[in-house]
Amino acid sequence: MVSIEEHIKQIDINGFTLIPNILSDSDCENYKQMLERDYEKYSPLYCDADAAYLTSLAHKGGEKVVYNLHNKSLAWYTLFEHDVVLSILDVFLRKGSYQSQEPYYLNNISARCPLIGHPGQQLHLDSNLPGVNYCIIANVIWLFDDFTIDNGATRVVPGSHKWQFYAPDNANHKDEVRIIGRRGSVLIFNANLWHGGGENTNGHSRWALLLGYARWFVKPSYDFMQNMPHDIYNQLTDKQKDLLGFRLVPPKDEFTRQRRRSDNFEVPFNYNLPR
Repeated sequence: MVSIEEHIKQIDINGFTLIPNILSDSDCENYKQMLERDYEKYSPLYCDADAAYLTSLAHKGGEKVVYNLHNKSLAWYTLFEHDVVLSILDVFLRKGSYQSQEPYYLNNISARCPLIGHPGQQLHLDSNLPGVNYCIIANVIWLFDDFTIDNGATRVVPGSHKWQFYAPDNANHKDEVRIIGRRGSVLIFNANLWHGGGENTNGHSRWALLLGYARWFVKPSYDFMQNMPHDIYNQLTDKQKDLLGFRLVPPKDEFTRQRRRSDNFEVPFNYNLPR
């Protein structure tokens, strides 16, 4: 078994690591069923992407996507706060901060399954700032299906997390590799790493949970203060509230609070999912 230290070393050198056999087949199947139900229920209600983005990574045609899983079921929090994953992120997302103790949080939460005919994603990075000295965002991908060449396994370019430029549009790279992995594995990588979902050529299911963890000052993909149902919020532990950044909400004004980070948890606005 590869040690946590070795996984940390692999991320530092190559930009990524794959940890096998974390979840059982039955766990993966249960999570997939949850995603299929939520996709069927909510996807007809999604806001359509602007036409200007139809050829970009923002366009989700040709794939199943479920967003904001934190407000769908408490069952997801087991993965959000998995000890093995957080023990690695504690190193990368705190290194370089004051006394290596400043917080990070879960700022992007979704799941996707490319469909047959999906052309795959172009190589890209998710940090929006290539070549920074420290990891500011880390991506965690939970594999609920086997990742194979034919169903769209993620491709990465080892070492590219250290490059100070963006991947060229619609181009392959001679050093890219495919992440072939068994369901139940978890892929962790520096979000500066060039990566992209592969093309699904056989139509087999390839569900994966996509989590982005970021340093506390990076804004989230969605506003958790506005999309968290109180019936879920009231069941969260303090650790889970910290992971969703409820102590990282900026103050409303100078009369409410002076510091950008709060000593107490902010209570979100009440929110109900569409029915």
